[in-house]
Amino acid sequence: MGHPRIFISAGETSGDLHGANLVCAFRRLAPEAELAGLGGPRMARAGLRLLENTSDFGVIGLGFLGSASRYLAILSRADRFIGQWRPDVVVTIDCPGFHFLLASRVRARRIPLVWYIPPQLWAWAPGRVRKLARRFTHVACVLPHEETFFRDHGVPVTFVGNPVVDHLLNAPLDADFIRSLRRAPDERLVALLPGSRRQEIPGILARELAVARALEERHGPCRFVLALADAAHRQWTDALIAASGLQVRTVAGKTHEVQSAADLALVASGTATLELVFYTTPMAVFYNVTWAQWNLLGRWLVGNKPLSLPNALAGRRIVPEFMRDVTPAPDSIAEITRLLVDDDRRREMKNDLAEVRRSLEKRGAARNTAELVLRLAGTAVPAPSRWHPGFAM
Repeated sequence: MGHPRIFISAGETSGDLHGANLVCAFRRLAPEAELAGLGGPRMARAGLRLLENTSDFGVIGLGFLGSASRYLAILSRADRFIGQWRPDVVVTIDCPGFHFLLASRVRARRIPLVWYIPPQLWAWAPGRVRKLARRFTHVACVLPHEETFFRDHGVPVTFVGNPVVDHLLNAPLDADFIRSLRRAPDERLVALLPGSRRQEIPGILARELAVARALEERHGPCRFVLALADAAHRQWTDALIAASGLQVRTVAGKTHEVQSAADLALVASGTATLELVFYTTPMAVFYNVTWAQWNLLGRWLVGNKPLSLPNALAGRRIVPEFMRDVTPAPDSIAEITRLLVDDDRRREMKNDLAEVRRSLEKRGAARNTAELVLRLAGTAVPAPSRWHPGFAM
């Protein structure tokens, strides 16, 4: 195909980063390609014709309802553009709440559709895989065990590698800043990583601070460092830190340095856990799930299976994870404390994390995905079933 037209749609800051890397890969592999879509400033700088800035699409669950009018307006504009521009292939990146809707319209237009970084259906409501299979031509998954899951459900899939690992391999660390994190060489450093979404930071940080207080009571003075993605997030954290009575240093834009240097990380579930796997940093993982969400929905969708990415990749529980929005019980505090003070337990977890990291050794996720997408551009797509018309949820 001489001049393929490729529509790319990404949400959230992380999606903008991965989308920008994908745009760069297309520019290298197919300089003549026309690229347009939804994303953020990084994707625009990389060469995407940006229709709307969707890098703030970070809504979880029912929070979607508060932004529904904006979501639907952008969805309508994207649908009209796709209908007029007629891309040869469409790529969606993460952001399932929006992309399941967009995929319905793309499928109705019989355009090949690839999901790069698909939703973790193996963890939450796996029945949605049937909805995905009806809409998508291929899945470019970034976790090795996902390949088996999608294939077992009849979805064409390729494990392309993990973009987080690619990014960290090329991300330089500020050695002077790392040295500044400890006041003494033997000081224990505990990282607080409450995530990057407005609706999760306060709840998770409150629990992390409660654990931090318990660690200080049991172990003695520690060095606590709160790592934020953006300095603007301090508006959601400063009051909580002041109320905790703990001495906590807050830094922004230096998350990887904190992750690599920490003796222990208290971390929100998500991409940050993979980054800690890369650095083999012992961790305890927290979810932002309320009592009502857990008892009305979560326990039926999840059960007792481990969900955090390190545990899912290992196929067993190697890091402690805490689902509900309550302070961990005393026995859980004891388990976390061991990760800070028990050298044998620390060594065991670091070895387990190193094994998980080896499972992610495939490199070049963006390039591998771009090659896959270019192969699928312009391929025939059968008509959708009349039982699942274009705008079906």
